[in-house]
Amino acid sequence: MFQKTIAQGRFTLAVVSLLALVAWAVLPAPFSWRLPCGFVACAVCVYLLSELSNAFVLLRVNSRMISSTLALLLGSAVMLHELHPAHLILLCSVVAYFPLFASYQRPWATVLSYLTFLAIGVAALVFPQLLHFVPVCWISQILLRSMSLRGWVASLLGMATPFFFLFTYGYCSDQMPLLTGWFVELMRIDLPDFSSWTVMHIAVASLALLHFLVGTVDFLRNNHLDKTRTRYQYYVVLLHGILSFLWLLLQPQHSLYVLPLCLTSAALMSGHFSAQSFGRVQNIVVIVLTVLTLGVGLLMFI
Repeated sequence: MFQKTIAQGRFTLAVVSLLALVAWAVLPAPFSWRLPCGFVACAVCVYLLSELSNAFVLLRVNSRMISSTLALLLGSAVMLHELHPAHLILLCSVVAYFPLFASYQRPWATVLSYLTFLAIGVAALVFPQLLHFVPVCWISQILLRSMSLRGWVASLLGMATPFFFLFTYGYCSDQMPLLTGWFVELMRIDLPDFSSWTVMHIAVASLALLHFLVGTVDFLRNNHLDKTRTRYQYYVVLLHGILSFLWLLLQPQHSLYVLPLCLTSAALMSGHFSAQSFGRVQNIVVIVLTVLTLGVGLLMFI
């Protein structure tokens, strides 16, 4: 069966990584140093997602489908091929899951809470509106039974730490408008504006949503097969994914910054489905998703 061969293959991630490398190499645009740097940034995120899957046993079988799915999606997302501040958001969104998942049923682990929100604070340096996502992370801690008063205070300190250094830099270099401008951007909420969207933006967002929906439906049908800890961790991913896609719809002008959150959630949910749900229908769905993902990548030549 095609799906089982791919899902449990030892060389799946290597082959997918090679395909992604080809996508970067044949990008129809003038070469710049930002292109290889963008590839390295995405490769690091794919590796970290693989480590996340291994560290918390997110799959019941030995598979690299979660990281492979992210690699495929990033290869198709041509707008993320060149190095961009959005790569910092992608990196922090993956890194934040490590302490967040590790805090399961550990409300006394204030250091984990601090590290989770430190990653969010670092990402918010390049996209201030990301702090609007903080209440979602608090709800995630409640789902994981890791919320406490001390943990909440630690989360505030974690978020504030990057801005302490930003304030220090602005004060010492006499560039305080840098900080005030950040706060102005934080409070700014515009009406939805799709004028900046291209066919590629629509295709990548739709593809990520399709991966997410397929993985979500399968997870809700079969989550009883997962361990309790894994089930609650995926509830967190599901919550993050739903709100990320809603955010993308309500604030499309920030799509380049919100899309990494969507891609991470889509890879986690779709990889869970591809690696563990087998059958004739599932095999067809995986083939269709793979073909569509590769097809979106070919849009860069149109």
